[in-house]
Amino acid sequence: MEIRHFIPLIPMFVLVLMPSLIWLLLKQVHSPWWLENVLSTPFVLLIVYCVLMLGLISFVSYSQCLGYFLINFVLAILLNNVAYLNNTGSLNNNDNVDKAKILSSQTCIEPISFFQFNIKYTEIENQLNELIEHLIAGKYHLIALQGVSQQSKQQIVERLSPYYPYFIRGESEDQHVVSDQLLFSQYAFANIKYYERGGSSFLISSQWQLPFSEIDLFTLHPPSPRNEKLWQVRNKTLYQLKHALRASTVKSSLVIGDFNLSKHSNRINVLRLGMNTEFINSWPKKNYISPFLGLAIDQLWVSKPATICVRQRINNFNWSDHYAIETQVDFNK
Repeated sequence: MEIRHFIPLIPMFVLVLMPSLIWLLLKQVHSPWWLENVLSTPFVLLIVYCVLMLGLISFVSYSQCLGYFLINFVLAILLNNVAYLNNTGSLNNNDNVDKAKILSSQTCIEPISFFQFNIKYTEIENQLNELIEHLIAGKYHLIALQGVSQQSKQQIVERLSPYYPYFIRGESEDQHVVSDQLLFSQYAFANIKYYERGGSSFLISSQWQLPFSEIDLFTLHPPSPRNEKLWQVRNKTLYQLKHALRASTVKSSLVIGDFNLSKHSNRINVLRLGMNTEFINSWPKKNYISPFLGLAIDQLWVSKPATICVRQRINNFNWSDHYAIETQVDFNK
């Protein structure tokens, strides 16, 4: 086929590339609230591309064989590229991975293990029992739970405190604030501080006293940005975190929690300067949605030079719309 037959197809390829370029540019923008939410995942591009493909079918109908070939080829490339954009940067992002095999392949020296999970305010006894049994068996160094109701806190504390003697209840009678966070550890917490906002606290800081070092620990669960007001509250919490990290005088810092912020928001790059992380898709957890299509909103950051050796989803706890995540960090780097 002569080259001149391909000339009319040039506008098609321009149209194919344009939405991706626009998305890459717009995702640098922090506002308005609805735009940041829309651009929180590259899969929004698939909607745009589906509309474009419908138009391109008629555009290349003069040669059906060539047209269908090009459309299928372009769609295959787009699906792979969008999936790559959504999943790049994740570490051991596999639900069925052999944990022992992973651990043996990493270079962690005396790793510190973490468990984080938004339990979605469950109060059903068998669901809590399932979680508690897992945590007892896991022997984690730090457990960070979000979405914990006040009714569930007492039961979880009573069951876990013999195994994890140090905990933060996520509430302060002195400050008259509450949160939905609950922390457990094998090591003590000191200088616990609640960042107050209208009787609630979305950010908690403490000094976590590991045997080899004292670490500034920040745990958070800002609200989901479902409207402009909640978007503003979430952003204020994130920038409180930013200022707290800058003010830290301790050598090492660690941040863990449900950020309700996608890794695709450029805001996250401003916040995590000097921090190492590995993104892993953790929401939503639905039987009909592959993790491959999810968002990395449950995050863990650790200040350099410490490194993350392992991060993996735990494909249990089907009663929450979040995946639980295990992480192992090497502080000896």
